[in-house]
Amino acid sequence: MSSHYLDVAVGLSYTFLAVSLLCSATREAIASLFQTRAKVLLDGVLTMLHESAARPRLRGVWPSVLRLLRIEGGFGLDKLDDQSLTAQVMQHPLITGMAQQGRMPSYIPSAIFARAFVSTLTTRYGKEQTAVALLNSVGNQGLTRTLLALMGEGPGDAAALENAVRIWYDTVMERISGWYKRRSQFVLFLVGLFYACVMNIDALQLSQRLWNDSALAAQLVQKAERVTPAVAPAPDATPLELTKQAKAQAQTVQALPIGWPSARFENISGFYAISAALFFAVLGWIATAFAASLGSPFWFDGIGWLLALRGTGAKPETTTTPAPAITLPSLRKTE
Repeated sequence: MSSHYLDVAVGLSYTFLAVSLLCSATREAIASLFQTRAKVLLDGVLTMLHESAARPRLRGVWPSVLRLLRIEGGFGLDKLDDQSLTAQVMQHPLITGMAQQGRMPSYIPSAIFARAFVSTLTTRYGKEQTAVALLNSVGNQGLTRTLLALMGEGPGDAAALENAVRIWYDTVMERISGWYKRRSQFVLFLVGLFYACVMNIDALQLSQRLWNDSALAAQLVQKAERVTPAVAPAPDATPLELTKQAKAQAQTVQALPIGWPSARFENISGFYAISAALFFAVLGWIATAFAASLGSPFWFDGIGWLLALRGTGAKPETTTTPAPAITLPSLRKTE
């Protein structure tokens, strides 16, 4: 393969790596400010306890503002029914003690959640009740059948119920990780689209410029050869730390051959010519946003393979670099 083709590919990959790191830092800052992980965890608990019909009541702009300002009531537990098992379990001291006032924990160990669940039931219906009697008292047939199926034919005491809740909780949390990953990738795409428009990171125009300017392509290749392993922002970092990371990445991105004014709109006039230029600009921005949504580890691995194919740089590892922590481990961090 021609070296110039590889130079252009490496230059684009380096650009997408820088943009994806900027977008990841911005996304993590947003998640930390609005306590997104805790909100997703609460949605998962509602689903787990077969109360998912109440999820729309906890949405809205105002609750998000309350969570941003760390004001009590941002998670909307007061909007649930008086008999809501989710509200009572999530307000148990074992759980509320894991977060600061106005917040909720973004991760709850299964043993703690199971103990809080059983403690809530025994407080409401009595400690001498069997597991079957406790579940029947709740009046939630879906939850009762689920937990009784997990308990099987074994003992029907509170310890067996607690173990069943622990198993069910771990199972649902695996699904919650998938929810959060898909949501985070969508947010990453939107953040990437925002930066692409504001900073005019047009993937199509950049490709053309790198193709026509060998010196510029070689310059980006040199930068790519000095790239260190891409590390996603730590989910447990403070908003201030994440903002500093985003600012540093923005300075790196601004040093790239991008920005306004755009050469795409130079020396053109007329409605159709401007419309065509705008159309291709939007395509370039969308391509950049999609590339950013793939994540920095993807582009770091891509740079490694391209440099190896080009004959420069270190030989890439045979294993894939782990993806950014947007699955279950990231839900285990406390906002």
